[in-house]
Amino acid sequence: MIDLRSDTVTKPSKGMLNEILNAEFGDDEYKEDPTVNSLEEYCANLMGFQAGLFVTSGLMGNQISLLVHSNPGEEVITTKDSHIKNYEHGAAAFLSRIQFRDVESVNGEYNLDVLSETIKESKIHKPLIKVLAVENTHLASGGSIVPFDHIRQLSDIAISNEMKLHVDGARIWHAILSEPDSIKYGQFCDSLTFCFSKGLGAPVGSMLLGDSNFISEAREFRKKLGGGMRQVGIIASAARYSIENRNELSEDHEKADTVFKSIQKENKSFKDIIYRGTNMIFFKFDNEEKAEIFRKNLEDKKIISGYIKKDTIRLVFHRDVKNDTLSDIINAVNYSSSLDS
Repeated sequence: MIDLRSDTVTKPSKGMLNEILNAEFGDDEYKEDPTVNSLEEYCANLMGFQAGLFVTSGLMGNQISLLVHSNPGEEVITTKDSHIKNYEHGAAAFLSRIQFRDVESVNGEYNLDVLSETIKESKIHKPLIKVLAVENTHLASGGSIVPFDHIRQLSDIAISNEMKLHVDGARIWHAILSEPDSIKYGQFCDSLTFCFSKGLGAPVGSMLLGDSNFISEAREFRKKLGGGMRQVGIIASAARYSIENRNELSEDHEKADTVFKSIQKENKSFKDIIYRGTNMIFFKFDNEEKAEIFRKNLEDKKIISGYIKKDTIRLVFHRDVKNDTLSDIINAVNYSSSLDS
């Protein structure tokens, strides 16, 4: 079976396993794990931040950021289809006791006029907005890249309104691949989290970045959330290997592009096919039944796909998808779509 449900299904490579075997360990609760300390420093320097904190997941990194940046009863601006709002099981309401305010957006990019007006209106008889959150790449729109210039504009708006800018960068390295000069996010945002287990190929872990004071507070919240770890260099070494080999992500873009260009798009079974130039392809259907037929047909051809919405199936390309299987994937998609009626 070729598993295209997500880029989280990858298995550690032999090179990564060798890094784990050769890693040095210490107690991270005492800040004595040299592998973790080195990883945090490496990532902070790489992206222009003062400090970093190794956390178990992107969800934990996002939620710690909201805990540090906001107080109960305040608001966080986000897009209505953002991961931090919709795919983190209500964690923000449970932990921070904040609420989200949606602002009009397209493919993860805010309408800046509407954003500014929303902030202005919040100053009269509405909850105080303390955080502006942006997701890059933007999952719900098909893995869209939010241009770095848009991030800079959001930074200006956040600063002028005494707000914090948080970047949910779970798959941010896909965006940086398209704009290599955009790597220094630390110059424009207050916090950022990215995943080692999405695309990069590590089995577990995320990095949370910010200034020294932010990370100091974040470490305290990590402890309260049960995220304090001991000889965590075991997984940090795998994360270090994955980030040092991040340029391999370009191969996933090429795989997705090859499949997308070879799909029989004139087939009327699809309502829409979405490809945003990264590692995902979305197939939209008129209804849930057609989507399920397509999924089952793919499975019959040994291709495992996944739902992103009840009428939308996605294929996510990753390091474990071999180039010599692309023709099988293309044939399976074209075959499966022809049978959905």
